[in-house]
Amino acid sequence: MEQLIHITATYSNALLVAIMPHVSEVARRLDLPIAQPITASQVLKFNPSPYKGHLEGSVVLTNNYWFMFNKDGFVDSFRAPTNWFYAGDDVVDHPERYAGTSRMTTNEIVAFARDALMKLGYPPELTHSDLAPELRGPSVLNSGLHVCYSRVEWKPVQNVDSSAYTDVRVEINTDEKRVVGMYLFFNTNRVGTPLKLDVEPETQQEFMQHSRAVPFVRTNAPRLLEQK
Repeated sequence: MEQLIHITATYSNALLVAIMPHVSEVARRLDLPIAQPITASQVLKFNPSPYKGHLEGSVVLTNNYWFMFNKDGFVDSFRAPTNWFYAGDDVVDHPERYAGTSRMTTNEIVAFARDALMKLGYPPELTHSDLAPELRGPSVLNSGLHVCYSRVEWKPVQNVDSSAYTDVRVEINTDEKRVVGMYLFFNTNRVGTPLKLDVEPETQQEFMQHSRAVPFVRTNAPRLLEQK
């Protein structure tokens, strides 16, 4: 069972400082529209993992780009603030934000996705990107609006227990010819180098044992009946 840790500002800041160079490098290699190098002043929100030994967390920048750093020591996903595949209700409220003219053929989309993976140092023998991928989009809505986003996915090995299993997705704005999202899952320890921190957090149990923290009390709990 995973142990929860007591997250302090010191621990959170140290972890963020260790993660940011990896985020900055991914943004640089993919030529994302983010000022380089990415500094703490560009961070809007950081959510560290609450579990012991999981040196990972998500970073949201002030321009609303989102990155996830994996405990195995690499950025395993990111998405731009405008990405059709994560738009949610915004698709209904503002579909025009995702409209455009696709300026890439199917072959160019796949080649662009493969090139993005290579830029990050992930060769075809790891990602299976030398095989034919599944392709979603671009598409035309019933309203006639042209959605200029495409997802290229490689997941040829279906056995999740296999060391060869991967799930690799690259999302592209085919109008701007820009990567707007990525998800990388590798069932292997050949990717990344886990972080090491000088700051060792306490478990939540250890913190509660020596602190004077007042235990949480349900204020809406029913009142005890007085004994007669």
